[in-house]
Amino acid sequence: MNYQIHRPCHINVLPVEILSYIFTLATHHTASTDIDHKGRYEVPFSPESVTMPTVLASVHRHWRHIALSTSTLWSSLSMSLEQVVRCKVGSDADAYTTFLDVQRLAAHIARSRNSPVDILIDTRDPEWDFEEEEECSPHNATFFQYATFIPQILDLLFPQMYRWRSLTILSDTWAPLRVALERLSVPTLIKGLGAPHLETLILMRCNEFLGHSDVFSPRTQHVFDGIPFAALTGAPHHDLSVQSHPLPKLRNLTLVGVHLNWTHLSRYTLGVALNEPLSYVSSCIQSLELSQHCREVRPTVDEFTGILKACPLLRKLVIRVSGPKFDAGVQRSDRPVSLPLLEDIHLGYTNVEDAAMLLSHIHAPNLISISIEDANHIASPDIEDSGPLLTYLATGFLDLCDISTEAGLNHGVCTSYLATSNDSVKTPFPHLERLSLNGVAACLTPFSLLMAVIPKLRHLSLSRTPSALLALLPIQTPFADVSTRTIPCRALESIEIFCIEEPTKNLLEFVQREREQSGAPRVCNIDIHLEVSSADTGEENEGYQIIEDDMVENQTGYGEWVPDEQDPFAPGGAFNDPDFDEAYHYLS
Repeated sequence: MNYQIHRPCHINVLPVEILSYIFTLATHHTASTDIDHKGRYEVPFSPESVTMPTVLASVHRHWRHIALSTSTLWSSLSMSLEQVVRCKVGSDADAYTTFLDVQRLAAHIARSRNSPVDILIDTRDPEWDFEEEEECSPHNATFFQYATFIPQILDLLFPQMYRWRSLTILSDTWAPLRVALERLSVPTLIKGLGAPHLETLILMRCNEFLGHSDVFSPRTQHVFDGIPFAALTGAPHHDLSVQSHPLPKLRNLTLVGVHLNWTHLSRYTLGVALNEPLSYVSSCIQSLELSQHCREVRPTVDEFTGILKACPLLRKLVIRVSGPKFDAGVQRSDRPVSLPLLEDIHLGYTNVEDAAMLLSHIHAPNLISISIEDANHIASPDIEDSGPLLTYLATGFLDLCDISTEAGLNHGVCTSYLATSNDSVKTPFPHLERLSLNGVAACLTPFSLLMAVIPKLRHLSLSRTPSALLALLPIQTPFADVSTRTIPCRALESIEIFCIEEPTKNLLEFVQREREQSGAPRVCNIDIHLEVSSADTGEENEGYQIIEDDMVENQTGYGEWVPDEQDPFAPGGAFNDPDFDEAYHYLS
């Protein structure tokens, strides 16, 4: 008789606890959402990982038993347009009905038992045309129909609110977000309910064109005047007084293209008493993002400062095409909001003066990282002079705009100015270690002013900001020996550059050589990303393959032309297109 001895698979020999841990790692890997390929926006979990527990449980009986016994595997609850089912009704060819398939959501809720859950409601449509008006678009019926499903989803999730860890709602249009906001802002009937374990709250209207408009679209729905997230705070409908910690574990709040009653947000939702000493505050928001808000729905200066005062333990602040409305007559605050723990600021501005004014309302003496981005629309014909903003970062003054606009000033003038103003000039962020500049256009002087007053800078990232490189050159100190030269940013350890011109590499090598000859330590970590096209990296456009390589230890690789049917340098090719050249000349 022929027989074969079946030996168990090696992985099945592992203890159940280790195998369960491996399943958890496979399910809950960290991944950025596809909203932005640069990872600007992130969600708590990858939507693709939601099906992983089902896949693991389908291998064989042993794995299924472990998967069903590990409640944390099922803690990612996701709903998207894929769960909207459209089916034919009756004999009429045009008769269809749609319904929401909640079978998977219900199964995950049951199998996750008492584990903390992360929730993602994604109503984005890949076919949505962002240039169309929502009120007259043919897609409008689809989105409003999906908006009617939001209450059904929340009805399934509300009984589990006590174990919500994160809530993320994404949409291209306003209707689903408005319905969700209205439902989340209805006070409860019984005191004590709510989301006491909620750590992350993200609501995003994923349309970056909207923030550049002055008025909100759609016009008929711009007013939202409820108590933000009253259902989550657990306050009953008859008692909406200020609470000490309505959401005691909420640490991360992101509002992209979503506006609220800003006064109620700081008073009732964030809930920290505005006049309490910092030593009495044990928990509050630590990461706050306000992005893509058109001017009409932005907070006023008082509302914005009220939000910041309700976040005294804030560590990261992102303001991109948003922030307070600085109307005519608004002056710099004599008492800026104190945020002693703030370490990271990302500021994407469309108006330089407003950006400088915003920073003047914040006192963050321990800031170590700042990212400055010109967020004006790519088709804007005007180039924003960022000199006043750079000058404020260097000096703390808002009235030195004339310094930044005179192109004739040079390094010597900068050093002389700083030397003669030693007593009065103090940079607002003296402990900066990381600086990122994206599309920041200005003459050399404000860059030199800034580099001269941040000696602790260790990491510098430049994207389409070539003038900043020259600001790293050694400076001849006035009235000093000829051999004595001041080296800006002497502690610099790494430089990352995103550019579209290859000569930038030669400029960087020149700056490196001059700094080393003056006694500065060598900057060993250098990455150069040569952007040869506006297309995303890795894509092919007119026979030209975009390849993003790094330069480490001054070794650089660049994108190479992949031969195709048409020479990109021939007339009409990708790099010899008269129509494009004419349009580019007009924009520039």
